[in-house]
Amino acid sequence: MANKGSSVVYAELVDTATLCTVEELCLACSVDAEWIADLVEHGVIEPIGEAGADCRFSSLTIVRVAKAKRLQRDFTLNLPGIAVVLDLLDEIDDLRAQLGKPPERAKSPWP
Repeated sequence: MANKGSSVVYAELVDTATLCTVEELCLACSVDAEWIADLVEHGVIEPIGEAGADCRFSSLTIVRVAKAKRLQRDFTLNLPGIAVVLDLLDEIDDLRAQLGKPPERAKSPWP
């Protein structure tokens, strides 16, 4: 029997070699193409190759766009703020990797 406060988390493995189009990125993250273009403009994500209608993104970009979307929703950050926060989170991950520490995960409030 599940706890009333528990929730189910669904995850999908992302292949780092797979590329996705703007349309696929929009569909995966439930955002519009204009917001993706704004993320590119502010340096939050980078297309592979030339920017434009035919540009492609690493499938890992889906994770970054989802984080950006949560930052905007949860903290009402603007795009420059999102870019700064994501850069700082990347820096923290890099420093932890240099120290040989795994990334910290949120601790469960339940024992």
